[in-house]
Amino acid sequence: MSFLIIISCEKDDICPDSTQTTPQLVVTFYDALDPQQSKIVESLAVYAIKDSELILIENINGINTDSIAIPLRNDIGASNFRFIRNYSVENNIIFGDLSHIYIDYEMTDVFISRACGFITNYSLLSILNDNYADTWITESEIVNPVVTNENQAHVKILH
Repeated sequence: MSFLIIISCEKDDICPDSTQTTPQLVVTFYDALDPQQSKIVESLAVYAIKDSELILIENINGINTDSIAIPLRNDIGASNFRFIRNYSVENNIIFGDLSHIYIDYEMTDVFISRACGFITNYSLLSILNDNYADTWITESEIVNPVVTNENQAHVKILH
């Protein structure tokens, strides 16, 4: 007597690597004196602020760039970020030019499949930056309020 057991996966049991994931917010940087001209931020670092704790976004850690993609929180409808230009850390002390960005949004969960679960899309409602005289970000604006992919900029920052 012999038994043959065949185990196989259903189509919905495996989530392919190519499956869409929750999109990040794409931020582009422009020259405050010439708002149509992109402008690189030197040695940029970005920290997410959650429950008064600073969490470094690892891939934005002292880079020179004119655009970034940052994750928005999907547990509440707001995210806070600390943008630091000319970033450095010495003896666990952060140095650089600080600016704070606050983003308010609505979230929509989208079912992908049984294996992949849900992703979250965002509708941006407002963006505020600190308007202190010594901040390096002079203005921020929403250029595309619907965050469903990372193919285009959602926020423009002038500096």
